[in-house]
Amino acid sequence: MIRKIKNFFTGLYIRFRGRPSRLKRAIRRADRLHRQTGKRYRVFFFGYRFVVWTRQDIKERKRIGLFRSDKKAGADFDTICFYDTQKTTPCS
Repeated sequence: MIRKIKNFFTGLYIRFRGRPSRLKRAIRRADRLHRQTGKRYRVFFFGYRFVVWTRQDIKERKRIGLFRSDKKAGADFDTICFYDTQKTTPCS
C-alpha cells in the first residue's frame, strides 16, 4: 500500500517537473550555450528534471560514480537524450 502511494506521488512529481515548458526551456538553454561556446550540448531528464550536459559533463559524472563506467559518453547517452544541438532536431 505504501509503495502504491509513493509511486502515485512520484508519478505526479515527474509529470509536473517533466512538463513540456521545462523541456523547451532546457532546449533554449542548450542552444544558447552552443552558440556561446560552440560545444555540443544534450538535454536529458535526470533527477526529476531536465539537465543540459556536454560530453565532458557526462565523463565527469562517470568518474565520480554517478553513471556506470562501461557506458560511453556518446552512443549510449544519445539514445536517451531529448535534444542534441548537433542534430538540431528533437531525439526520440
